[in-house]
Amino acid sequence: MKSFLLCSALVLLGGCSGPSAYHYTLSPAADRTPSAALSALPTPSAAKAYVLGPVTVPSEVDSTMLVTREANGRLLLLSDDRWTAPLSAHLQSALGLELTQALGMPPLQNITQALAQTTATLIQVDVQRFDLVPGQYVALDALWRLRFEQGAQVLTCFSRFKQNVEIGVSALVLGQQKNTQLLSAQIAQALSTRTAPSEASCTRT
Repeated sequence: MKSFLLCSALVLLGGCSGPSAYHYTLSPAADRTPSAALSALPTPSAAKAYVLGPVTVPSEVDSTMLVTREANGRLLLLSDDRWTAPLSAHLQSALGLELTQALGMPPLQNITQALAQTTATLIQVDVQRFDLVPGQYVALDALWRLRFEQGAQVLTCFSRFKQNVEIGVSALVLGQQKNTQLLSAQIAQALSTRTAPSEASCTRT
């Protein structure tokens, strides 16, 4: 009883707290060597002004907590393992950083003002699958659209990425970092060359 009262008192003073949550990011270190997919892109001077709109993800995984999927399909939230922001916002930030590295320029921040410019390209990304299966694989499926200068064509593409992973949360994060890099590389290629990446299924309208 005395130990319980002591711990209760320490809680009020900031003691007896549980372990701090671990925070993870989909953005690798900024000083890393560019991936082969990014290195193969045209020179940064080929890039034009672009806007990265809000990224959408399935509602069941749009959380700061990592959400894993078990073999039976059941979802499990990892309360002690978290993204640095809700997944949709974090993915938008991570893709923006990857596009900046690939193209040599960041996305325009003021979306309303940027879209008023006839030369800005709007990038929309709808992540339809973001699976973390411990000890097996991570998967990311995304439908993305490039709306080039006002009045120009629209390129709509569907990309699928899957990485086999070992056991552990870090392996899950590293796998989705790779998927995020590959997705951004395809988007950067399409933005720079105005052609559909061979790895994605695309249509023009």
